[in-house]
Amino acid sequence: MSFDSTFFYFLATPAYFLAMLFYLFAALFKSETPAKSAEALGITASVPRPGGMNWGSMATFVVCIGVMFAFVGVVLRVVELGRASDWAIQMFLPVTSTYETLTFMSFLIPFVYLLMEIKYKFYGVGAIITGLAFVLLTFSSLPDIAPRTVAAIVPSLQSYWLVIHVLFMITGISLFTVGFGASALLLIRRYVYGAEPASLKKLEELSYKANAFGFPFYGIGGLIFGGIWAKHAWGAYWEWDPKETAMLIAWLSYAIYLHVRLHWGWRDLKVAWTSVAAYCVVLFTWLGINYFVGGLHSFV
Repeated sequence: MSFDSTFFYFLATPAYFLAMLFYLFAALFKSETPAKSAEALGITASVPRPGGMNWGSMATFVVCIGVMFAFVGVVLRVVELGRASDWAIQMFLPVTSTYETLTFMSFLIPFVYLLMEIKYKFYGVGAIITGLAFVLLTFSSLPDIAPRTVAAIVPSLQSYWLVIHVLFMITGISLFTVGFGASALLLIRRYVYGAEPASLKKLEELSYKANAFGFPFYGIGGLIFGGIWAKHAWGAYWEWDPKETAMLIAWLSYAIYLHVRLHWGWRDLKVAWTSVAAYCVVLFTWLGINYFVGGLHSFV
């Protein structure tokens, strides 16, 4: 019996949904001590934990299973593409269509979050990340939004520089997503629960570090490696294509975020809203341009 990539993405989808629920339980109920509960929530209050369950550990375990399923799906997608193009097997990175990008990011974003969860155990952020991964896989299952047809890769995409360009950019987006999750949780804690800014310093630090790490990946991948690939594919380093222009604006949005935080000393609500706004620009650049604006990148 053989399985295709769709089967493993199908398995990853409920795993992410279940992990999201467990992360929510971990954020809502007491973890191990009141202090740890307060840290996970970003507030000073704690709620008794039902049944003595360690929801945080369970959530981490389940999201690891989801990441594993998604990774197997990525590998099998490469094999499927390799049947139509030997180049795909050589590159081993299925990111040449919207469907492939959505499914690949459903693996990469939770994986990046897991690496940062080792130090920052904010379970509310985990709920946002796994919820987003669930949404990505749900959208990837809709043929009208993300056709999954296996086809030969067009010659203009068969470049090592394309793979390097996309890999750097999606790594940056994954880190930005973690930063967005932390900023969104900070805003929720402040507006909904009335948490004091002092109790959310570590949450803001997580957002800053994720965004700061993502900034060079996104910029180098888009402006430098993207320019080199564009020169090979279209004969010019920059064409002011809608996606190129939107990517530049997104990168500058994060440059503004870093500037106001590092040089103007913004913290708490102002810097969190700046992070969220910058991520919205990245999200539109990543997905919105594909559906609403034509251009040289319309093939994705």
